[in-house]
Amino acid sequence: MNIHKNNHITSQRKAFLSLLLFFGILVGIISCDNIDDMPPPSAYVPPTPEPEPQPGEPCKFETYVPLLSEGIQFECKGPEPTFFGEKDGSFTHEFVENPDPSGINTSNYVVAYGQSEGVEPWAGFYYDLAGRVDFSALQTIKVKVYSPAVDQIVLLKFEDSADGSINKEVQAITTVANQWEELSFAFSPSDTDKFDRIVLFFGFNGTKEAPTTYYFDDIVMAEGAAEEPGEAAAPTTAAPVPSADGSALISIFSDAYTNVEGTDFNPNWGQSTQVTQELIGGDNTLKLANLNYQGIAFASSVDVSAHTMVHVDYWTADATAINLSLISTGPAEIPYAFPITTGQWVSLDIPLSEFSSVVDLKDLIQLKLDGNGTIYLDNIYFYTPSASGPTAPASNPTHAAADVISLFSDSYTNVSVDSWRTDWSVATLEDIEIDGNAVKKYSDLNFVGIETVTSQIDASSMTHFHTDVWTGDATQIRIKLVDFGPGGIYDGGDDTEHEITYDNLEQNTWISLDIPLSDFTGMTNRTNIAQLIYSGQPAGTMTLLVDNVYFYKQ
Repeated sequence: MNIHKNNHITSQRKAFLSLLLFFGILVGIISCDNIDDMPPPSAYVPPTPEPEPQPGEPCKFETYVPLLSEGIQFECKGPEPTFFGEKDGSFTHEFVENPDPSGINTSNYVVAYGQSEGVEPWAGFYYDLAGRVDFSALQTIKVKVYSPAVDQIVLLKFEDSADGSINKEVQAITTVANQWEELSFAFSPSDTDKFDRIVLFFGFNGTKEAPTTYYFDDIVMAEGAAEEPGEAAAPTTAAPVPSADGSALISIFSDAYTNVEGTDFNPNWGQSTQVTQELIGGDNTLKLANLNYQGIAFASSVDVSAHTMVHVDYWTADATAINLSLISTGPAEIPYAFPITTGQWVSLDIPLSEFSSVVDLKDLIQLKLDGNGTIYLDNIYFYTPSASGPTAPASNPTHAAADVISLFSDSYTNVSVDSWRTDWSVATLEDIEIDGNAVKKYSDLNFVGIETVTSQIDASSMTHFHTDVWTGDATQIRIKLVDFGPGGIYDGGDDTEHEITYDNLEQNTWISLDIPLSDFTGMTNRTNIAQLIYSGQPAGTMTLLVDNVYFYKQ
């Protein structure tokens, strides 16, 4: 039997086996290449993240552009400041260790902001933000502050970085020194999407006569909103008609006098204040609405050095702070804070000595007002008060003699007084008569001491202290009583005293002051009263006439 071989099938198998062998060799080569490239397990070390700095460890600070909605903390990073108002001084802005990591702020790092003497009163710095601030949900900005002193103004301002005239600012006052506190600055939902720059002023508008350092931390948004501005109340009557001699003054704004020509009452200083002139009771009045700051610029410098006072009438329904600054070339300026009374016209007579330590009164170029709310102004002028003296004496007192301990009065029997001007006084004393009535006249008064040390006064059964005063130029009168205590010796360890202050009493008329002894709260003993001290402003130039000085009981 013949056997037939199938050569065709055999050839196919050979081809298939050859193909399998080829792929096997190829896979082996690739596998070997991969194995050669792989390091041994012991050589592979996965990367580890940089550890966060632990308390007390230094960290490398980085700058960034923050979003205020995320808060601005200063743990190893913070925004880059831009300073302004350097003038003759300098600034520092450093990320430092917390000087007091306790209480409300236990952060490791904070900002130390330093300003040297010689910087402008309005000096500060700003941070540009990564986006506009959204106040729709949170309207209060809170900042932790460590101030070197109390009563320091911290002003927080927002601006449009492209247009500085679009801005809003809010002030806060420090209440503690050398410890952390959190200050709040309230804004409104209507401020949303207006601002992309935050500006900070520390010790705002105060004189920068010495280096200061403020620490701050944690600028965050919180709940709470300011009231939306509305139409503030307005005065219904004109300011009081001034009585100063128009031929001997320099008037800036008043219908009663001839004003300095060419004055610009609304120079463009980037302020948000709206300035208008309103006719109130037939009298032109300056209205400063939504005040942040406002300049008044003279066409040329004005010399007011021959005068001693600046007069201003103001009215406000809502302001809580108003400052007036006089500005001379440099610029050199210093603010004066108005005492605030709302809902009525207030007449202020401010001694120019409040400004002359900084401002050149021979070269006045501008005035500036800053504060808040809406204010009305009238009768702004520089003058020297008349101090010719009264033509009639003070009214005769009516208290029964049995209820009086009198030091000086023609109406009573007076007790023994050692001196009506002690040798430590700074004043000139004249004993004068007005229509036959004895009066004590003090000129160039800074302070004057009156002593009853030899026969100390026991006023324990009395309820009031009375004095009649007359002045033609004083804007402030202070009255102090000093009790030497049961030991009856000055500075014997049991002395007590208290001073009462009167601002802007009416001038050129006799004023009767009846002061409850209970108002002298610091004088806790009344059995050994040995000193009475008069003082006031303008110190060293004022004139004060005194009559009917006595204690009495009701």
